[in-house]
Amino acid sequence: MALPVVIAAVDLGPQTPRVLYHAAGFARLLDVKLRVVHVSQDLSAAAHERLLNTCLQQGPYQADFDPGDVVLRSGRVSEVIAREALRERATLVVVGARGHNAVTTFLLGSTSDALLRAAVTPVLVVPPTDIDIVSVGDTVALTCGPVLAAVDLAEHCDEQLRMASLLAQIASQPLMLMTVARSRTTDHQAGVQLRGRAHGLEPKRPTAIIVRRGQVADEISRCAATEGAGLVVMGLRNSARCQPGSIATAVMKTGRAFVLAVPGC
Repeated sequence: MALPVVIAAVDLGPQTPRVLYHAAGFARLLDVKLRVVHVSQDLSAAAHERLLNTCLQQGPYQADFDPGDVVLRSGRVSEVIAREALRERATLVVVGARGHNAVTTFLLGSTSDALLRAAVTPVLVVPPTDIDIVSVGDTVALTCGPVLAAVDLAEHCDEQLRMASLLAQIASQPLMLMTVARSRTTDHQAGVQLRGRAHGLEPKRPTAIIVRRGQVADEISRCAATEGAGLVVMGLRNSARCQPGSIATAVMKTGRAFVLAVPGC
């Protein structure tokens, strides 16, 4: 049976070095293999060689790119990445936030819902500016600022909170839980519900419970900027009130925060 992997979905555009860097870093943090996937109509041996050379030239020097784990696939990007993630038991899929290729257009553009609905594993969106994944001896550390879990109280997503807690622990960063309260819910009621979600959360317990009001995407973005969050963890459920594509776009406008979109909500 295949071992779990972190998938770096690259489009060979300007974001490719950044995606490779962070995918390799998270693979080391999570102690799993790194797999690079590029979607193209050209599946020739020459195209594979160019892709491998790009990884070797633009990826971090610590990464060991196994030619067998640098692959070309054809088809619709969102569907290809979803299939690859399912087949390889991916722990995480890492993509770039901007570009003119299908990976980033699907995520933040007009067809973002298709990609997010197709996601079967958490998707990490790399912003234009970097957090740091550094090595000290044999230890890998993640420096990103607080981890902010944006919770929709109308839904239960234990996996979202579990991953937010785990990454905050790995990063040695504070964990904050926030929600955008509905009009018929008082701040006190929303706070009580949010504290209920935090009860027993391991390995990292939240240091702050935040209730805001307004447009969901805008308030999550403002909260991330105000708290200096480096990672925003959200669920992938679409609703009339909360669409993951709009949240990801708003958070990207802060200029620094990563977005981790977790399915199963």
